[in-house]
Amino acid sequence: MKEKEISVKRVVWINTAAIIAAVFLAIILHAVVPGSGDLNEAEFDSAFVHLLGFAPVAVSYFVILFLHCVIVMRCFGNRASLPGMQIGFRFGIVFAALYMVGMQEVVVEASPFNEWGAGFVNFQLYMGISDALPALLLCLGVAYFTLSSKNTPGTRQVLTPAEKIKAVSLVTVTFFTARAIGYETGILASNVNTFPVPAYLWTAVFGLVLGVCYTVLYPVFAGGRNKSLLSFKLAVLTIGMNWMLFNSFIGLIFSETMSGMLLRSGLDTAVFFGTAIIIQRYVLIKNKRAV
Repeated sequence: MKEKEISVKRVVWINTAAIIAAVFLAIILHAVVPGSGDLNEAEFDSAFVHLLGFAPVAVSYFVILFLHCVIVMRCFGNRASLPGMQIGFRFGIVFAALYMVGMQEVVVEASPFNEWGAGFVNFQLYMGISDALPALLLCLGVAYFTLSSKNTPGTRQVLTPAEKIKAVSLVTVTFFTARAIGYETGILASNVNTFPVPAYLWTAVFGLVLGVCYTVLYPVFAGGRNKSLLSFKLAVLTIGMNWMLFNSFIGLIFSETMSGMLLRSGLDTAVFFGTAIIIQRYVLIKNKRAV
C-alpha cells in the first residue's frame, strides 16, 4: 500500500501506538537495569516530581522525546528520495547513538556512584541501551508502516569519503573546543576537576559521534531543491532539539538543574549549527554531483 493511500488518521494511530510501545519498552528496560534499584527516588526533588511524582514525569519525558523522533523523521523523511526503511534506520541509529554516548557523559552526581569508574560506565551503558533500543525500533517501525512504500531510491547528493572525514573532524574539533572553554571558565558545570581524563575523553568521543550523525542524516536532507535551511533542519530541529530534550531529564527530576542542562545542550546545538553552516558552505561546496 502506497503512503498516499494511507489516511492521515491511520498514520496518527500508527505513530501513537508506536510511541506508546516505545515508552513502555523504555520503562521496562530501565526497570531491569542492573543497579537501578540503588537509585533513591527521594533524591529527585524537582517541582515536577513533587507535583506529579517521579513515574508520571519519567513517562511524560519519554513521550515528548519519542514524539520528537517521530515528528522530524516523518516531516523530513517524507521529502527524502531514499527508501523508507533506510530513512528509519538513519534517524533511528542517530538518535540511538546520541543516547548511548550521551549517557556516558561524566556527570557522577546524576548516577548512583560517587566516582567515575567501571561501575559508572556499565550502569550508564545499560541506561543508554534502555533509551537507544526503543528509539531505534520506533523509527524502524514508523518507517515500515508509513514510509516504506512511498520512498524509493532516487537522485540524491552524497558525501565523498574525503568530505565525510572533513565534516566529522570539523564537528569534533569545534565541539571539543567549545566544551573545553565552557569547562575551564566554569560556564558549564562539569567533573573535569575531579575526573579530567574521562571527562575530556567523553567530550572528544561525543564530538566525533555528532560529526558521524551529520554525515548519516545528510543524504536525507540533501535530496530537496531548497538547501538554504538544510543546516538548520539537520543540526537544530533534528539533532540539536533532540539532544536538548534528552538532557532535560536531569532538570525534570533534580531541582535547580534545568537552566544548567539547557545551557549545556543549547551551547552544543549552537556550535553544531554554526559548524554545519561552515561545512555546507565551504567543505561541501563541490558536492554538486547527483548519483
